[in-house]
Amino acid sequence: MPASQGATMTARSQPHCVLLVEDEPLVRMFATDALEDAGFRVEQASNGTEALHALQMLEHQLSAVVIDVGLPDRPGDEIAAEMRAKLALLPILIASGRSEKELRARFAVDSRVVIMPKPYTGPMLIATLGELGVAAGQA
Repeated sequence: MPASQGATMTARSQPHCVLLVEDEPLVRMFATDALEDAGFRVEQASNGTEALHALQMLEHQLSAVVIDVGLPDRPGDEIAAEMRAKLALLPILIASGRSEKELRARFAVDSRVVIMPKPYTGPMLIATLGELGVAAGQA
């Protein structure tokens, strides 16, 4: 996937960069630790506004986005759809503690979007990113 579409960094020695969008500080710290322990570089945002700004600044470096559906300023699935419109090939993992049925229906035709239930474990997070083609370790 070309870097111009937000896939991976160009230098092979660079770790995959994941944008983590989570408003709960403890969940954000847990997910950041799990991702970093697996070899990912993590950029953080605590709401939709920060996430869209980070996307604009990092779009050519991002390998994936992990986004919580329950953000304080806008629903995470709306932010994910907006990100998808800007970067059609960017893998997006939406974490939700609510019913997944509606989310799965909304993104059913998009194989680059995966819904993951909350609460989740570190291995679940890493495995789900792997399902999106974003493996732990080096890019």
